[in-house]
Amino acid sequence: MSGNRTLVPFDTGDEITVYAGEKGMRFLLVSGKPIEEPVAWHGPIVMNTQDELRQAM
Repeated sequence: MSGNRTLVPFDTGDEITVYAGEKGMRFLLVSGKPIEEPVAWHGPIVMNTQDELRQAM
């Protein structure tokens, strides 16, 4: 069970089941293959390294 504005990360598998309450629900499902690269983020900016972040800011 999860609440409003909640991220639910999944691992492997090929299906999910979702049940809505009396008020219904909205959700966003995002799927993709891992890119196997380092990730560095600060606020809305996402780069591969801290140096790239500093340059972007």
